[in-house]
Amino acid sequence: MNLSIVQDYLRTNDVDGWLLYDFRGSNPVALHVAGLATSGSRRWFLWIPAHGAPIWLIHAIESATFANVAPAVHGTMRQYVGWRQLEEAVAGLVMTDQGPARRIAMEYSPDNAIPYVSYVDAGMKELVERVTHAEIVSSADLVQMVQAVLNEAQIASHRRAAADCLAAKDAAFALIRTRLQSQTPVTEVEVQQCIMDYFAMANLACDHPPIVAVNAHAANPHYATSALIPTFIKPGDMVLIDLWSREQTTPLDCYADITWVGYCGSEVPAAVREKFAVLAAGRDAAVRFCNERLAAGHVVYGYEVDDACRTVIADAGYGDAFFHRTGHSLGVTGHYNGVNIDNLETRDRRSLIPNIMFTIEPGIYLPADNFDDSPTPKGLGLRTEINCLVFPDHVEVTTLPLQTDVIALI
Repeated sequence: MNLSIVQDYLRTNDVDGWLLYDFRGSNPVALHVAGLATSGSRRWFLWIPAHGAPIWLIHAIESATFANVAPAVHGTMRQYVGWRQLEEAVAGLVMTDQGPARRIAMEYSPDNAIPYVSYVDAGMKELVERVTHAEIVSSADLVQMVQAVLNEAQIASHRRAAADCLAAKDAAFALIRTRLQSQTPVTEVEVQQCIMDYFAMANLACDHPPIVAVNAHAANPHYATSALIPTFIKPGDMVLIDLWSREQTTPLDCYADITWVGYCGSEVPAAVREKFAVLAAGRDAAVRFCNERLAAGHVVYGYEVDDACRTVIADAGYGDAFFHRTGHSLGVTGHYNGVNIDNLETRDRRSLIPNIMFTIEPGIYLPADNFDDSPTPKGLGLRTEINCLVFPDHVEVTTLPLQTDVIALI
């Protein structure tokens, strides 16, 4: 954590300080900022004021636990013993040069709008409000600054992972194409294993195997490819491949995450091409919105980017078939702790700040769609997914080339 950046944010936003609180690991943000691997067994607090050095409040028996805190937050260690003393100590902790703090940031989100940062329980929030008489505001943007901003080495690791994901995707589609042309059966699981073999060869890691989904399976955005559901990929089928991975050189290497779709034939059905064109237009509208707003010097919020994409898809008549957020934060984990591109599942009011990454991945999911005019509906799921890196005046799509049409595999 860069203390000066955090304090600049506090001063700019008229917040007197950031009060971090944890009990037995309930707040991973607090552990991260403190540089702690474990939390101990008692409640503790860390006050980072807008001006001055951090101050700790720990239980008297926990001094050994806090002997190796992060250098950025070395400061005075205060102690308490009983609950009455704790309440008095919290009131005395959150002070400024002008007196008691008026506005305090904590891991709280009004109406739970951003649940990814809501780690402080209601009772502790009530306690802090009662003993300090201060307003509690959300630390959501502070959390993003501390956890989701990537350094140059991390960004470089993402770029390498993106190149490998694109290559693994090509290998998977090549396997399907070869099997179709030779009229040799191939299953979803075999294609999934092809991707996993590529990852192993390239020393890449993923938190769970990729999605390879045929027809109606792809209409389930979180379909789990499994040998328990042995599904063959046949001529005339649609195939969705969603894959993600990161290098394993350091614990801070970053993920890439992409989705492409293909058709097991020589001419993609018109109904499929029309729907994919809608998705591509929504995806590109989201990128364009970010670039126009950032170039003009405006703040861009995650919920606005979701709206830019979702409006295109809804206007084309597929709003009800797009039932997840447009994108998620991306970094050391596949779903990281920065801004999500979301105004559906949550209203993410965090802003796009330099050196964070996110996905844009609109989808259309029709479980009983008859996309090829056959007498029996097959179901259809389409998604296009790209990764974006934020700069001060634009976003860069790091997973080029874009998919502009469904791949014909024969």
